[in-house]
Amino acid sequence: MAGVEFIDLSGEIKEDPRGFVFFPWQEGVKEPQDLLRTFHLISIAPGQVRGNHLHPGHREFLFNFQGTGVLTWEEPPGEVRERRLTGHRTLVRIPPGIAHALGNPGPEILLLMAWRERADGPGEPETIPRVLRPQD
Repeated sequence: MAGVEFIDLSGEIKEDPRGFVFFPWQEGVKEPQDLLRTFHLISIAPGQVRGNHLHPGHREFLFNFQGTGVLTWEEPPGEVRERRLTGHRTLVRIPPGIAHALGNPGPEILLLMAWRERADGPGEPETIPRVLRPQD
């Protein structure tokens, strides 16, 4: 099983004095109905955590566009890892079955977009709770 990937989007982000633009699905979407059902915008207040779950049959993508987060994931089972997410130049791809959580160390609100894509393998239930990171 492939691990969590941190994809550098420096070449994909279009930026000018007005701000930035990112087209995450320019190459197409495997199953568009999944995207429409699973796409979500997330805000995490300072000191709070979201996630603490895994998706047995779906890959999850995270794109941070404001604030700083700390992604915690378990890979392989029993080995908990962390990585700080800052800025808007990295897309995180989390494979099916990898437990993960995202905390906001502050001081500002963390904003990101997320979506899931069906992968090969079991798909039900879509999300299973798995606490990796309690509230800060």
